[in-house]
Amino acid sequence: MSDKKKLVSVEETRLAYMTGMLLKEIADGLSKRKFEFKTADGPITVTVPKDVDIEYSVVQKDKEGETKTKLEIEISWKS
Repeated sequence: MSDKKKLVSVEETRLAYMTGMLLKEIADGLSKRKFEFKTADGPITVTVPKDVDIEYSVVQKDKEGETKTKLEIEISWKS
């Protein structure tokens, strides 16, 4: 039986600069093999093993005269 628990979920609009700063924090956490997320219920610490799986893609979609670009990065691991 599989138990799935969402630890943190955020969906928001940010300045590109602030998003870059967030990605730097994530990169730092990967380098240290540990993340700490601040939540309303208090901090959550997630440890990262030596090896992780990564998938990433960049997709552009033209619709009604506008171009939407999407960067997706997924990093996963088993512990």
